[in-house]
Amino acid sequence: MRKSPSCGIIRSGPTTGKWCIFAPSSDVDQAWAKIKGAVEGDKLLFAKVSTALRSMGRDGHVICVYTRDWTDKQDLLRVREVLRSLGFVEELGYKRDIDTFNRIYGSDEWYLRA
Repeated sequence: MRKSPSCGIIRSGPTTGKWCIFAPSSDVDQAWAKIKGAVEGDKLLFAKVSTALRSMGRDGHVICVYTRDWTDKQDLLRVREVLRSLGFVEELGYKRDIDTFNRIYGSDEWYLRA
């Protein structure tokens, strides 16, 4: 269960998912400030940022920007456009929480790339 300042309780479930933004430690504070501002401005539903990643050959952080329903492609693309407007123009992966729960990683990890 997660709390969002703009929408109350967020529960992970079979339809929730997230856009994943990987950021090096040198850039994560600036990236997080943009995302946090968009959540507080009700442009994004909910987001979280990791502590430093030191596994899977990655060094840095991941910011997860959540959506309620991965079957709502219009909302997924709307959120992606918000992220682009904030400067996250590189290709990002979208991962369904159900795939995370089922430990799906590797080439089949991403539900959508945009």
